Amino acid sequence: MPFDSAPQTVGEAALRIVDLVLTDDDAYLDSLPDEVETSIAVPLTEVARMLDEPTGDKEFRSGVRLLLEAGADAAPRMPGELRDLFEELRFAMRGVTAR
Repeated sequence: MPFDSAPQTVGEAALRIVDLVLTDDDAYLDSLPDEVETSIAVPLTEVARMLDEPTGDKEFRSGVRLLLEAGADAAPRMPGELRDLFEELRFAMRGVTAR
């Protein structure tokens, strides 16, 4: 596995993406290529809402799956750090943690 410090849970992995992309000034989000921003902005905002206002696990995992699907096509154009975080989230959804 390529990650030294993979999150233990799906929530932790999702929060790392939210914290990176959805900053107060939206600088990171605005700096993304348009295709990446367009693909992930809405599902990521929804996942962020679910993290702030806890929902059921099934609903949260559905939201994360939508985020992963939205990001899959745009992944080749993502900055490396964001692409790595999406991979960590994908592994967390599968129940895999890196050592």
